[in-house]
Amino acid sequence: MAQRAEITCAAQNGRHSTYERITHIGGGGDKPWKLTIKEAIKLVDSGKWRFFVVRGDVEVKVEAQTSRTGCRYLKTANDRNEPFDMLTLPDFPVSETVESA
Repeated sequence: MAQRAEITCAAQNGRHSTYERITHIGGGGDKPWKLTIKEAIKLVDSGKWRFFVVRGDVEVKVEAQTSRTGCRYLKTANDRNEPFDMLTLPDFPVSETVESA
């Protein structure tokens, strides 16, 4: 059975391409975690983890996709092609010590 994890924050690098802008995702509340986007995509592709975000009290599945240019990225099931929901997540809290999962 896949591990479920809510994504509550995302680090961005400022790139113009929305597919390449997110570099890390994280969450965890009491036990914070942080993954590179490449690590997270591997976990989704392998079926080991299922990520989601919460939008208005509703869990929305996060999927791994490939852009037209071949870039792998994460997006929510609500998004069409670009990861707009993911791009609206806040950055990592400065005061938290975050460990890789």
